Amino acid sequence: MAAAPLYCVCRQPYDVNRFMIECDICKDWFHGSCVQVVEHHSADIDVYHCPNCEPIHGPSMMKKRNNWHRHDYTEPNDGTRLVQAGTAVFVQQLQARSFASGHEILVPMQGSQVTQRYLETEGFHYPIAVHDLDGLGLKLPPLSLSVSDVEHYVGKSSVFLFVTDVNVISKYMHSHL
Repeated sequence: MAAAPLYCVCRQPYDVNRFMIECDICKDWFHGSCVQVVEHHSADIDVYHCPNCEPIHGPSMMKKRNNWHRHDYTEPNDGTRLVQAGTAVFVQQLQARSFASGHEILVPMQGSQVTQRYLETEGFHYPIAVHDLDGLGLKLPPLSLSVSDVEHYVGKSSVFLFVTDVNVISKYMHSHL
């Protein structure tokens, strides 16, 4: 039986559970943890030079950043693409904005005020908070009701089952009002 090939500076066999990166010069494979390359940072490397090849060929080369407002920052920056949520630019823009307080836009209502006529004329242009459920015409299920219970009552043949956790919303609203 042939011995398993050895890789990396640690000279260990391939391990499917560990991230590895290939040197673009010598074509040897290295465990990211052995050569200080984190897996999610490896997507930013254009040409990787291992510790053995780096003294001769220089450091690894990173991908050129064409833009900072897209997740794939190497795509051409033609100025027409929108800022993507989660990018550094998006976070900076979000942090620079000011938002109205919930108290400024939340419409407090009594259950008896939330009628079909009100909803038809006013719609949901602003969020409403119903503190007194009397007159609302709704009966809340017990707190023990689970998604599995709803599936049981609705039936497994339903293609989609949209569920809103009103307990979490209710607890949030009570703690922030």
